Amino acid sequence: MKILYLGTICDLDDYERMLDGSKIKPSIAAVIFELGVIRGLSENNADTKIISYPMIPYFPKSRVLVFGGHTDFIYSYPCRFLRTINFPIVKQWIRRVDARHILKKWAEENRGKGIILSYSIPPFLVKDVLHYAKQYNLKIVAIVPDLLENMYINHRGNCVINFIRQRYLSKALSSQSSYDGYVYLTEPMREKVSCEKPYMVMEGILNKDDFSDEVKVQSSCRGIMYAGCMHEKYGVINLVEAFQQLRDLDAELWLFGEGTASEEIQERAQKDNRIKYFGRVNREVVLEYEKKATLLVNPRSVQEEFTKYSFPSKTIEYMASGTALLTTRLEGIPKEYFNYVFSVEDNDVELLKKAIGKIFLLSDQELILKGENARIFVLEQKNAKVQVARIIGFLKSLLEEDHEIDDKEQI
Repeated sequence: MKILYLGTICDLDDYERMLDGSKIKPSIAAVIFELGVIRGLSENNADTKIISYPMIPYFPKSRVLVFGGHTDFIYSYPCRFLRTINFPIVKQWIRRVDARHILKKWAEENRGKGIILSYSIPPFLVKDVLHYAKQYNLKIVAIVPDLLENMYINHRGNCVINFIRQRYLSKALSSQSSYDGYVYLTEPMREKVSCEKPYMVMEGILNKDDFSDEVKVQSSCRGIMYAGCMHEKYGVINLVEAFQQLRDLDAELWLFGEGTASEEIQERAQKDNRIKYFGRVNREVVLEYEKKATLLVNPRSVQEEFTKYSFPSKTIEYMASGTALLTTRLEGIPKEYFNYVFSVEDNDVELLKKAIGKIFLLSDQELILKGENARIFVLEQKNAKVQVARIIGFLKSLLEEDHEIDDKEQI
């Protein structure tokens, strides 16, 4: 089985350098997830080539004007970066022209025996992927990390910009049910993408490269930590309010990230010196603080419709740190996870306040044990080799099913 992987993957340090100085900085969550996928393919000895088109803000919001056209190696796999002239519209057109040549050559070489594995459904490339898959009898499978219709839900823009964004997405939305199979992060995604096609659910993946076997780091200060997008709809303001109401709690609140709630958080931090707002920092700093913290928190509301179609990418990272985690009981989180974390029904301020207060009555030993059990769970059961082995099994089943149909037709 030959695999052509399409995605936004690149070396994490290189990506951080590309984003250095950008006015807009995309989340690195997608790159982290994809690196886990590629590591898993490597550890399972899958025959793979990669085409990548990293998410880079348009020039001049980004300093990158020209990019791509070269090949690097990621976990021993050749990764061809698509040529990019980083202006609106031109960017996607140039990438599409470059990708078509590579796609066609690979499709010709692997006729009838290859699978195109795509991270999300790239709007600029979806028609070509479908065309070459049909022409050369290839299977196409999409890993669906988020619903396409929610791609720009955190972006603000005028009516013209929003119109252009929706037109751009419409190509992918109209074709998203045409793939041969899907890897969803949550079961409900199937209802929105394709109810009829084969699928599997893989909620997340742990790349062990990011986590050593060190025991939990002890800190002189008890810290409650949230790292991620600072948007109101993710419940971060509720978390801040709950913390501020715990006036006698001997702890600090550590907040990492940027978003629409950043300004309000900074204002609250000026009035309460227990709140430490770090903004956006490199990932190594975030991982270091996750190990130092006493409690990590995911305060997303269960009332938000989008939460049942997503698995919070920070969940596995938090658990791998060895620090205890408090999360709302989101529908997108499989039930098995709640055996290893603290949970609260929703992100109501009063509920968060009571939960945090109750957790901080536990001994350090009890909190460390909770975090260590969670860490062992994700390291053993959600690592790249285990999770991607499941994907490979799914891909093979699609090819075998196709061959069985061919055999029946010959009879």
